[in-house]
Amino acid sequence: MGLIPAGALPHVKRFGWSGVLALGVVIVMLAGINPITLISGKVSPPPPPTSITGVPASSASIEQIAAYPPIVGSEAELMWRRFFWQTAIRFPRVTMSVVETSSAFGCGMAGKDLTVFYCPDNRMVYVDRSAYERLRAKFPLGADYAMAYLVAEAYGHHVQWALGVFTDLVALQSLRGADRIAALERQIDQQAACYAAMWTITAGIDELDRNAAVMAAVGAVEANRGNAIINLPLGRVVPEVLATASPEARAAWYDKGYAIPAPGSCKLDKIAAEGLV
Repeated sequence: MGLIPAGALPHVKRFGWSGVLALGVVIVMLAGINPITLISGKVSPPPPPTSITGVPASSASIEQIAAYPPIVGSEAELMWRRFFWQTAIRFPRVTMSVVETSSAFGCGMAGKDLTVFYCPDNRMVYVDRSAYERLRAKFPLGADYAMAYLVAEAYGHHVQWALGVFTDLVALQSLRGADRIAALERQIDQQAACYAAMWTITAGIDELDRNAAVMAAVGAVEANRGNAIINLPLGRVVPEVLATASPEARAAWYDKGYAIPAPGSCKLDKIAAEGLV
């Protein structure tokens, strides 16, 4: 017992060696040290970045800026995979392409100022990195979470595609009922906002529609989309260029998705019944 400090002897006698060892582990962990590191000598890798910890610094490199949208996309995809799994429905594959400029967009959207959009034709989310950089320069306080919001909406559009929403829209377009088409497009927009809110709270982020800096950046992107001249043939849908709902309607359904983050909160029939435009 001579190797044991006199002050520790009462604790050894009272709790035994296992108790003292457990206490030591707790103390080490409180000091911010991984006990496994002490035992194995190997340093544990840092946890992967999240939509919160992975936000690029103001001085971030091009590579760091380009890495942020995929982080958000991975979180959104994981959330939707879990929801689909709960209903025993296979979640269809979706990919993301972060391109240098909009000239590299696929889906017939090359050169269009959309920043982020979902292409149902190839089930891909496209992100314009240079547009993201310009957004960060113009809205330094809100651009990153605005990008996250737009990416979450794009993944929500993938879910809409999986559920046949765009098939219904194309069928309605063939009937050429302009009012009904516009109404459904605005409902699709409100549902996307509701879906984005589901990701927001799942990621542990405060309500983005209450953040003026974020919504100013989102509004700038949507204004650019509205100015883009896009003529799609019948049967093709790019959700980001459909008719948009009013900010009030989008905010109302964002709040519903944030309050109860479940697909049932965002059903199109509920949105239609509410009648917000």
